[in-house]
Amino acid sequence: MASRSLFWLVGVLAGAALAPHGSGGPQAAAADPRSSRVHYVIEATLGAEMGLSGRETVRFENASGDPIDELWFHLYHNAFSSNLSTHLFEGKGRVRGGKRIDEGWGWQRVTSILVGGEERLGELRYDSPDDEREQDRSVCRLPLATPLEAGGTLEFELTWEAQLPRVRRRTGYKDDFILAAHWFPKLAKYEGGRGWNAHQFHRDTEFYADFGTYDVTLDLPQEYYGKVGASGVQAGAAELADGRVRTRFLAPSEADRVRTDATGKSPLVHGFAWTADTDYAIHEELFRAEDWKAEYADEVQRVASALGRSADELVLRDVNVRVLIQPERGGQWRRHFDATCTALFFYGLWFGEYPYETITVVDPAWGGGAAGGMEYPTLFTCGTALFTAREMQRPEGVTVHEAGHQFWYGLVGNNEFEAAWMDEGFNSYTDSEALFRRYGPQRAATWYSGVPVWGRRVATLPGSGRLGQVLTASRIPTGWRNVVLRPLAGSGLMNWWRDQPLLSLVDQYTDPRWNDRSRYLSSTDVDPIDTFGWKYFDRNSYGTNSYPRPAVALRSLPALVGRDAFLRGMRHYSETWRYRHPYPDDFFEAFVKGSGEDVRWYFEETFRGTGTVDWRVDASQWKDPEQRGYLQPTPADAFTLIEEEEEDEAEDAAEDGDETQVAAAADDSAEDDTDDTDDDEDDEDDEDDEDTGRPWRYDVSVRRSGVLRLPVTIEVRFDDETTQSFEWTREAQELSTWWKLPLEPGQAKLAAVVVDPERLWYLDTDMSNNQWFAEADEVAPLRWGERVLNQYVHLMRWYASIGG
Repeated sequence: MASRSLFWLVGVLAGAALAPHGSGGPQAAAADPRSSRVHYVIEATLGAEMGLSGRETVRFENASGDPIDELWFHLYHNAFSSNLSTHLFEGKGRVRGGKRIDEGWGWQRVTSILVGGEERLGELRYDSPDDEREQDRSVCRLPLATPLEAGGTLEFELTWEAQLPRVRRRTGYKDDFILAAHWFPKLAKYEGGRGWNAHQFHRDTEFYADFGTYDVTLDLPQEYYGKVGASGVQAGAAELADGRVRTRFLAPSEADRVRTDATGKSPLVHGFAWTADTDYAIHEELFRAEDWKAEYADEVQRVASALGRSADELVLRDVNVRVLIQPERGGQWRRHFDATCTALFFYGLWFGEYPYETITVVDPAWGGGAAGGMEYPTLFTCGTALFTAREMQRPEGVTVHEAGHQFWYGLVGNNEFEAAWMDEGFNSYTDSEALFRRYGPQRAATWYSGVPVWGRRVATLPGSGRLGQVLTASRIPTGWRNVVLRPLAGSGLMNWWRDQPLLSLVDQYTDPRWNDRSRYLSSTDVDPIDTFGWKYFDRNSYGTNSYPRPAVALRSLPALVGRDAFLRGMRHYSETWRYRHPYPDDFFEAFVKGSGEDVRWYFEETFRGTGTVDWRVDASQWKDPEQRGYLQPTPADAFTLIEEEEEDEAEDAAEDGDETQVAAAADDSAEDDTDDTDDDEDDEDDEDDEDTGRPWRYDVSVRRSGVLRLPVTIEVRFDDETTQSFEWTREAQELSTWWKLPLEPGQAKLAAVVVDPERLWYLDTDMSNNQWFAEADEVAPLRWGERVLNQYVHLMRWYASIGG
């Protein structure tokens, strides 16, 4: 016990000594009331049945500008303590994967809290600031006997106990696999002028905390020796004694705390997670920044030119990448490494270097998938499967995304409760850009019992409604004691037998950047993007407005400001708010300043409105016909014509000839004309087309549906390979929802008209009506129609024979 107490004292003193003060302590951050700092020294022990006990010393530096008279804490694991917690109540008792919790509950409780050496546990109270649910225990508060003055520092100590839940959303255990995330009592976030921002742990929210440092010592069963990963870097060798292993981690590392990054700031983190699994295979390799800069020299030069810097000024550091992978998927470790390097390089190139010396990649155990796809400072979990290929971008897609969160949320610490889109949406935008540059288009596969087959169905399967389920024998209610028959319920083997994939599937390649738009279309106008995470209409709206819709809004922004100005705006925002806590208005203002473009109206309409836009084009063309019928002259012309006719008649009377015969011939000619009238009308267009002496006239109209008014280009293409471009301005669209293009008659025939020819406006909800062609492609519809028909003919035969 004495040695453990000494270890604890050394940790507390070392944590105080190592905490950086040059990156925004109370004095430096006085101008930013959201940049207080917090430093933790934690010692935790893993006991029987995945129970945790621990104690922590917390030093809070108040940079808010306010005196603070109470402390608020998060106890995140209490979200899994009862089906009546806010988290589970909102999810109807279900967690990731739709599973209902009937066992494996998790919880946390504080057993002591010392402030100024005095025990204050009896004054700790649970609170539910968001929904007033008395059964929720994810937030608690403690009044202070003496307020903490602005610029002051408060140190206090807690002891606590916890039960890790069976792996749930973002945390838990499965057999010997552990992901411990938000596993200790964590101080909430105080904001100057606003007070404590301490939201409950909702089903659709994540986290928010001050930046600072962590010094964490873990005491685990010796089976975990050499099988532990955590935020930061291991400090010294792990100690083995009495069947236990003790290991200490510093986040950021000791070296990182005394280093300044390319922005001139010392690295900090705002959380600490750890993982352990007796089955981990651990691989380490170095991300070499210069090698990647050489490989993508053109992209480096483009970024340097856009930012007005030299390529040498785009500093990136080498990073040690640790991959903790399950043995059955050991062959994929290098793919995880490459995807992590992809994020480190492209995100760092565009938005500033990753400042830490290490990053840890975690592959959750089989059955622990609910812990996958999550991000924590310098550590993230991914997700994969057996039999994947690089073309699928699996695990590459999720690995790039989660590694990318080290930038959006890790370095720029937005409030994930209130503005999840500021990291998820920004990250969705960036990961697609990085994935396409590194891996190209994504190839689709259809899975049967965990085995992929290249290709996708060309049409959806029947049987989604009740009648369809009965007719396809996938679900037949009997009406007796809720018994449901499923003679042809889906299964991997059954589906393979039904589809005959080698005969019915077709290859599909998709640009990952367009996947964002496809997902955005599922909920384009239900809620504004800028909505608190738990206040969206439903989970689909939350998912759409947090991930693909902001990504689409960002990807459309270069259409307005240009690609270089867009990059300057994003870079200025990321560097300005590194190790700080921006809100939406902070992003808007930083982007405007960095880009030099005032697009506040765009942010208001796209991020705080529900407006949409859909442009469509219609066109026709013709030539003026030859004159037929009678064109009445003007009175003056008529008088002249009468005199001329009288003179002509006098001359005709003097000439020899049978006028009667002439008249008869004229009558015969008129009859012939009458007989040929129908043929002339049928051939009129053809004759006009062949007549090059008359110009083509054009009627091209563009229409807009939806309230978004965005400047868009219309390109008119002619058959002589010339083009004309028109700009339908925002101001013009405010006056009218349609516009007829001012095209002058010409000798060239229209070949095509295209709205947004470069496809810059990803916000357009229907791009199928953005183009008009004089000559339609008659082959493609027949080809795809034949494929759909072939799929359904095969399917109907299969159903008719019950799989025979």
